[in-house]
Amino acid sequence: MKKLIYSFLFLGTIISLNSCKEDSFEDLIPQKYEKILYLTTSGQQNLTLFNDGSNVDYTVTIGKTGSNPAATAMAQLKVMTQTEIDKDEHYTGNNYTVFSSGCYTYKTQSLDFTSGNTYKSVTLQLIPEKMIEEIHTSENPDAVFILPLRLTSQTDSVNTDKCDLILKPKITELGIAFKKGSKTINLNDNKENSIIFETDIAMVAGVQNTWDFTADMEVLTDQSILDKYNSDNNTNYLMIPTGAFSDIEAAVFEAGNNESAGTVTIRRDHLSKGYTYLLPLRLKAITEYENIAVSDKIFYGIVEYPLDMVKDKITLTTAMLADPFGCGGGDGTVLANLVDGATDTYYHTQYGKAVGDPTYGQPVDITLDNPVKSIMFSYVTRHNNGNATPQNIKLFTSNDGENWTELATINSGLPVDNLKTYTSKIFAATAEFKYLRFSVIRSRLGECDGSSVGPCWALAELELWGSN
Repeated sequence: MKKLIYSFLFLGTIISLNSCKEDSFEDLIPQKYEKILYLTTSGQQNLTLFNDGSNVDYTVTIGKTGSNPAATAMAQLKVMTQTEIDKDEHYTGNNYTVFSSGCYTYKTQSLDFTSGNTYKSVTLQLIPEKMIEEIHTSENPDAVFILPLRLTSQTDSVNTDKCDLILKPKITELGIAFKKGSKTINLNDNKENSIIFETDIAMVAGVQNTWDFTADMEVLTDQSILDKYNSDNNTNYLMIPTGAFSDIEAAVFEAGNNESAGTVTIRRDHLSKGYTYLLPLRLKAITEYENIAVSDKIFYGIVEYPLDMVKDKITLTTAMLADPFGCGGGDGTVLANLVDGATDTYYHTQYGKAVGDPTYGQPVDITLDNPVKSIMFSYVTRHNNGNATPQNIKLFTSNDGENWTELATINSGLPVDNLKTYTSKIFAATAEFKYLRFSVIRSRLGECDGSSVGPCWALAELELWGSN
């Protein structure tokens, strides 16, 4: 395994809130100063560190200038204590908390400038892992953690405006994650049998990628993942079958590129039309660099395979329709009016006597020419009256016309006015069926269960689509 190794040079590698211009600094030194010491960068400095398990070498540079370049000098660079920060009037009221000595490696040392020296450098080793621990365990939520450095000298002059460096580390995780939580693909938008599904992956925390690595993915097919997704999102998706996906290609990251994409090939011929499938993906650990973290959040590919509104249309005829409980006949209408293509005719159940069933309401049975597994319907309400529009519909399926299994309940979003069109979503069964029972359980006039006179329903047209 490789370790990420990087360092911050004090000159030009950090974001500075208060930096100096070295080329003009010497012009600011009065001639009376034979020599004076200063930090080449001073003030408050924001510093981004990555908690990736590596320590960080941080270099600080001290300069010597004045009217006598050949003069010698001596200085010390030390880490200020919490007490010193608290007592210094420049820093009171900032909620500064000084990192403990366990967060860095450095010992105060003397810096001897000979006549030929104009700069001296010292290096601290910062430990981001320890820093983040102290931040997380702090009892002060408003604390601003710092590493304060001060330049001093017992023998020579130090510029008081450029003697302190307040490092303010921001510690972030180095890692990658899916850019979005989900993505939908409609297979009808692409007529090829093998469709490439892309997932966008990015370096997180605004890090500039300087490494070459690959990000592998895996498909999760646990039933518990599907159940939780459907429960959380009020959906009824199916888990994508194992044979329906292949060729999982890793996302390739190159230095300088913070984004990439992985791909999965989806095979249409292994899926059933009319269903929506869930393709859960998770990132694997990075093998090239052990310290690049990967997000454990699941990416949800949503694979839609809708019905074709032309090819999957089921042409209904009067011979395919039946009234199993003798509910029809209101206003002298017949079942044929549901499929005559005219919106100024309608089918009406009886309202002058109690008709219907406690379980199935007032149904219409449909015998299909060919078995299907998924179904969708559309209807038009009566053209001149909306009093008997359906308000609770149930669909039942069967393979013998006698034993029925409930497929769906639709009790919201149904129209209440006359001459309105409603189109359902696609409902998918677990097995093929030959018979469909379209049951109106309640209309605007009440429960259609045969318990009272009056409740009935009416529609002008009924259409159907299906596929296996």
